[in-house]
Amino acid sequence: MMTILLVDDKENIRKVMGTVLEREGYAVLSAADGREGLAKALAEAPDLVISDVRMDGMTGIELFSELRSRGVSAPFILITAYATVPEAVEAIRDGAIHYLSKPVNYPELLRTIRRVLADASGKAVVERSETRPLVGSGPAMRRLLSRIDAIADSDATVLVRGENGTGKELVARALHRKGRRRDGPFVAVHCASFNPNLLESELFGYEAGAFTGAGHRKEGHLEAARGGTLFLDEVSEIGGELQVKLLRVLQEKAFARVGSTRLVKTDFRLIAASNRDLAALVGEGRFREDLYYRLDVVPVLVPPLRERLEDIESLVRHFAGRVAEAEGFEAPEPDAEFLSRLREHSWPGNVRELENLIERLLVVYRPSALSSGILSEEDPVRFPAGDGMDEERRRTLRALDACGGNKTKAARLLGISRRTLYYHLDRGIPPDA
Repeated sequence: MMTILLVDDKENIRKVMGTVLEREGYAVLSAADGREGLAKALAEAPDLVISDVRMDGMTGIELFSELRSRGVSAPFILITAYATVPEAVEAIRDGAIHYLSKPVNYPELLRTIRRVLADASGKAVVERSETRPLVGSGPAMRRLLSRIDAIADSDATVLVRGENGTGKELVARALHRKGRRRDGPFVAVHCASFNPNLLESELFGYEAGAFTGAGHRKEGHLEAARGGTLFLDEVSEIGGELQVKLLRVLQEKAFARVGSTRLVKTDFRLIAASNRDLAALVGEGRFREDLYYRLDVVPVLVPPLRERLEDIESLVRHFAGRVAEAEGFEAPEPDAEFLSRLREHSWPGNVRELENLIERLLVVYRPSALSSGILSEEDPVRFPAGDGMDEERRRTLRALDACGGNKTKAARLLGISRRTLYYHLDRGIPPDA
C-alpha cells in the first residue's frame, strides 16, 4: 500500500482529502504545518507528499527544499495557482514539483497521483473510461445528451467547450463509452498541468538518453491511447511549437518519440476541450488557425450550472448518495430551503463547486439532513443566514464588509460581475475609482 503525506494547515481540507485518498486505497499521513510535515516525512518515508503552499512557519516550497536537502526524494505535489507564487515557478517548470490549482478537483488529484507514482516505472498511465454519469434531466442536459448520442459512434474529432467545472471530461468519457472504441483505453491529458517541454515528453514519449534524467524509454500518451480515445483537456494552453507538432500528428497520423526519428503510427479518436474561446485566440494570434479547424470538426457546448438550475436537486442527491455509499452511512435528504439556497447561488465553479460543497458537508458534518443552516455554518459568505427577497443584498453586503468596501474584490469573491453586484445592492453606490 502506497503512503501519502498531506500537509495543510486547514483541518477540514486534510479530512476531506484524506477521506478521498483512503477511499482509493492509499495509506494517509497528515500534518498541520510544514514543520510537522518535515518531521513525519523524515520518520515515515512516504511515497508521495502533497502540500499547500501558504502556511505559517514553513511554506510548501520551503518544505520541498528542506526535504530535498535532507535526501528525501519522494515526489511532491503542491496545491497552488500556477505562476502566482514566484519561488515555485522555477521548480514547477523544471518538473521538480507537480502542482494542482485551487479549488482541488478530486478526480484530477487522483489522476495526478497515479501519474506521478507511475512515472518512475516508465509507463504512461492508462485509464479505462469511468462510468460516472452526466446527471440532469432539464432541457439543457437533454440537448447535450442528445448531441452525445448523435456523434458518439463516429471517429470524428470533437471540441468540447464549456466553463471550468461544467463536466467537459465527463462528456468526453461518455463519448468514449458510447463509441466504437469503448473497449480501448481512455487517456486523459490535462495540458495546463505541464510546462511545454514536459507536455511534449508526456504526449510523445521519449527514448533513453533523450535528455538529462531520461534513463529509460517511456511510452507517451499518443502511443498509450492506441485503439481508444485521447482526451486533451485545456488544449488552449499548448504552446506554439507544440501546436505545430500536434498539427503534424493529426495530418500524418504518425509521430516520433523525443530523441528518435522512427515514426510510430497513431490509432485513436481525439477529443479536445477548452474553457476558452479558441476562435478568439486564433484572432489574437495565440492559437494556430489550421490546428483550430482540425480540432473543431464536431463542436459540443456544455452548459454552465446557472443555466440548468432545475438539475440542482438531482445533482445534490447524486453526490450525497455517492459519498454516503463510500463512507458507509445513509445519504441525508436535502430539504426545500437547502435546495432553494443553492439555486440562488451563481455557481462560478459550476458542477465541480457543487460537488466539492456536498462532499465537504457530508465528510465534515455527517448531517442527518441537508438544511440551510448547515450551509451558513460551513460558508457564511456565500450562504449567509437569512431568507426572503433581500437575501442577495445581505450576501453582497457581507462580501463588501469582508473586502473592506472594495466592490471589485467583493464581486470577485461572490463570483459575479460588478453590474450584478450593484443590482443586488439596489443602491446608487458608485463604481470603485
